[in-house]
Amino acid sequence: MGMKQANFLSRKPSRWIAIVAILAILAPTAGSAQSRHSAPEAVRSRVLKLGVGQWVRVREQSGVNFNGQITGVGPRLFQIQQRDAEGPTDVYYADVARIQCGAPSEPFRGLNGESRAGMILAAVFLTGAFIGIAVCGEGGCHK
Repeated sequence: MGMKQANFLSRKPSRWIAIVAILAILAPTAGSAQSRHSAPEAVRSRVLKLGVGQWVRVREQSGVNFNGQITGVGPRLFQIQQRDAEGPTDVYYADVARIQCGAPSEPFRGLNGESRAGMILAAVFLTGAFIGIAVCGEGGCHK
């Protein structure tokens, strides 16, 4: 039969824009999913970059979580003052599996400043737009 063969490269530019946008949205989440364990030197560098006074959330390799403000930075550990604790908590760089920054009243922010909810919302919106473009085709959606 005379079936028309679609050329993948001959699609409208709007389809390519949608594909590139979806990949750009998903790229930061793929990078953060690699390894939960960080080298002590990388953690120390990150803590020094954040600086004393920055609010952070820390997950240790043992699964223990700390939420608080960085109050001190040393060669092998840093200190976090948690809201309800009497004194600062020592956190060894070698024990840190993950560290994220953000004020206690703000939503959790990733290492690149993106919020998880915002990333999900944008991915859902762009996926819907891409599906709409792909389903409706070049001529638009008509009955």
